[in-house]
Amino acid sequence: MIKCFYILFLLVVLLNKAYTQEPDIPLLDSVSVADPLTGSVYISWFPCDSPDVAKYIIFREINMNWEAIDTVLAPSTFYIDNGGNYPPIAANYHPELYRISAIDSAGNSSPMTLTSPIDMHHNTMYVFPYLDSVNCKMAIKLKWNKYIYWSENVNHYTIYVNINSTTWDSLSSVDGNISEFYHQSITDNTYYCYFIRAVSNSGRTSTSNQTCFYTNLPDFPSFINADYASVTTAQRIEISFTLDTSAIVIKNYILYRSDSEFGSYLQIASYNNYTALNLIYTDNVDVTKNWYYKLAAIDQCGNSVIESNLARNISVNVTSNDDLTEFIKWDTYFNWLGGVEIYNIYRIVDDSSPMLISSTVIDTFFTDALSDSAVNRTGVSGKFCYYIEAIETDSNPYGIKGKSNSNVVCLTQPPIVYIPNSFTPNGDAINSEFLPIVSFVSSEKYQFKIFDRWGFKIFETNNPLKGWDGKINGRKVPAGTYVYKL
Repeated sequence: MIKCFYILFLLVVLLNKAYTQEPDIPLLDSVSVADPLTGSVYISWFPCDSPDVAKYIIFREINMNWEAIDTVLAPSTFYIDNGGNYPPIAANYHPELYRISAIDSAGNSSPMTLTSPIDMHHNTMYVFPYLDSVNCKMAIKLKWNKYIYWSENVNHYTIYVNINSTTWDSLSSVDGNISEFYHQSITDNTYYCYFIRAVSNSGRTSTSNQTCFYTNLPDFPSFINADYASVTTAQRIEISFTLDTSAIVIKNYILYRSDSEFGSYLQIASYNNYTALNLIYTDNVDVTKNWYYKLAAIDQCGNSVIESNLARNISVNVTSNDDLTEFIKWDTYFNWLGGVEIYNIYRIVDDSSPMLISSTVIDTFFTDALSDSAVNRTGVSGKFCYYIEAIETDSNPYGIKGKSNSNVVCLTQPPIVYIPNSFTPNGDAINSEFLPIVSFVSSEKYQFKIFDRWGFKIFETNNPLKGWDGKINGRKVPAGTYVYKL
């Protein structure tokens, strides 16, 4: 009797222990974003080793608390959290954290995976794009949170890209300890979408949300127009550039100069945070030589991103000939985007106002005939200066019409004098005045005197246009020989 009681008591104890023992802690396999639109999450786990598991409880972290969001009947090993049974899911906006526990048929519940030293919790990956730069080249930077608590750790992350809603392609992979990636060589006005896939060392995977970025890239300068390189009245070279003011990335510029088109260019000026439409620089150099100028836009890494067309000044040379001609020759203007429309040749006589004497479209030389009465006249000192004006066509792509003046070259013609040997002041208005004909002699340097045979001065003038009428004090002098001094 005593023996049977002992056996019955042992059976009751064993049965009671079986009904009160909690199931083993289940282990999560992975969590992934299931739907890029709704942000729903696919959660999978390994079957619990305990034989009497009836269901699994799914926990999600909500407001820093672990909340049971649903229950799944065994033997199922996955669950899709679409937020229908609890506050909305948002794995397409931020990471979501999950744990599970197991419940047996007696209602005994295992602890959450929180207590496991290996498999604490799993989180979805959230990736987000930023516009950034690499070596001053625009790029899309992808940043995501790491997938954690795989016992075998993450082996690598694969980045997938979809360009302009085409197909998904593998873009690149990074090591499992890296959680960012720069997509370089991107193009403007393009729709880029991405997702990240984590791959563990045992081949498990997790997929992030999908994120998209439309590239409306900051504008670099689309042009720099060299308007002109022109010699000023102070015999300096003035260089003007028109800038692309719509550019918001580049505000730094460097001005270069060279004495040959393909030679070495020397930096002569720099401009930081320059925002004006036009940039003008005056260079103190020998204006009789040719100089080449260009302006470069510089990024924050010191790289030249765009350069202007070249601008070269016009250099003119003038040669005097014995036949009262001046031969004028000049270099072509270089290098307007619209090309040269016309060259105007200007003459300056005795420091007077410039006068346009000719124009040419093709030629780069001109012969000025000084025997023309317009310049070969009394009172002109003989100083002749010349310069060339070049004008751009209307074909400049930016609507700019450049003008450039050459250096000014001056030459002086020697005086030319014709003196009569007689005159007849008899009142018939023919040859009635003794007047030397002079060319290239200024009034300031002209003096004409008449003396009688005894050396008395009877006439004097500083006016090259005034001659002697054969009178003294209004009375005619006797016919005879008189002496002049010029």
